[in-house]
Amino acid sequence: MTRSFIIFGLFFFISCQNNQNCQNQGKTSVDSSSTECPATSPGGSEVPAPTPSPTPNPKPIENPTSAEVPPEAALFTANLQYTNFEADDIAKVQKAVEIIKKVVASQEFKDRVIGFTYNGQKTFVDNGGLTNVQIYQKLIDGAETLTPEVDNEMDLELELYYSSRNTVGYTYPNQPRIYMNTKYFYSYNPVQVAGNIYHEWIHKLGFDHASSYSVSRDSSVPYGVGYLLEELGKNY
Repeated sequence: MTRSFIIFGLFFFISCQNNQNCQNQGKTSVDSSSTECPATSPGGSEVPAPTPSPTPNPKPIENPTSAEVPPEAALFTANLQYTNFEADDIAKVQKAVEIIKKVVASQEFKDRVIGFTYNGQKTFVDNGGLTNVQIYQKLIDGAETLTPEVDNEMDLELELYYSSRNTVGYTYPNQPRIYMNTKYFYSYNPVQVAGNIYHEWIHKLGFDHASSYSVSRDSSVPYGVGYLLEELGKNY
């Protein structure tokens, strides 16, 4: 009888020790997935393993589209030299250049150039075999025929002259100079001057137009983009 009591007591002691070890592990273990010793609450009741938080679905990354204005458009500027200009004349040109820079950097300018249509098709007249996208890129690059470096800049020499003829301005393909008729320059506001300068500068990129007026001439690159710049320039 005594021997049976001792064996029973020993079995009870070992069983309690094992149960105590599980409780201690439940208090200190961070592995709640253990199947050998489940985590317990201070009162001894079993606590279910925490449900892992669902992994959030990442938001799709919005890739830049071709419609965005390229960074170099914001860097577009002008390098100008003046002949026969007074201080007030230069100030007017500088205002015109600021208008050009703002228009060229705008989303609407890019959209309108690329979306320009003639006879229901996205194209310019006398486009030199280039698409609207390629023409827009040339306008941003600023690589004139005489100075073909891509510098995002208008490189021009401006000269004022007077003529009674109905010529706002003109230029020659073999020189960087643009001749601006004071008959119009003096009465033009900076937006109109901007349109004239930009029109003539586009000739420096290698684009031309018919010498006499026609509806199609208005859709040439110099006229089409020049008119567009003047239209958008009114917003600035």
